[in-house]
Amino acid sequence: MPLPEIRTEPINLTLHGHDLIHNPARRYSQEIISLLNRVWPILKSHNIPNDGINRIVYEHGGTVFAGVVLNPGADSLPAAAVAAVGGLEQKQIHLTRYAYWKHIGPYHLIPNTCAAMTKSLEAQGIRQSWPMLEVYGRWTNDESKLETETFVAVI
Repeated sequence: MPLPEIRTEPINLTLHGHDLIHNPARRYSQEIISLLNRVWPILKSHNIPNDGINRIVYEHGGTVFAGVVLNPGADSLPAAAVAAVGGLEQKQIHLTRYAYWKHIGPYHLIPNTCAAMTKSLEAQGIRQSWPMLEVYGRWTNDESKLETETFVAVI
């Protein structure tokens, strides 16, 4: 398994979606699906242009946010106004120094990759911080080809 990369190229994203506080009695995957099942019907029913890429943000205190980047056309309302129509929340993400890794394979194995990357960072004396951002690649029925990129703030 490759080592995590430490990057310093700034990431600044404006996401629109929904959040919740993680319930330890539930799996994160269950909560993520429930959030995305709230986001996508709004995007589709209001025909809100977006990049089609699911992003999950984990923050201190157990907040989990699921959303997408909106990209309305030139003749559309600003993204924030479009999102307000459907009741989507806005989340700003700013990362300046972060670890990066890519998981290729079934989603249920992502925690194993994250644990290995955390262990690698700790061995290098690098501590993880918040937020952590997961970017899910395009869907494919072949689980062995699913790609998930992870960006996590480090100190």
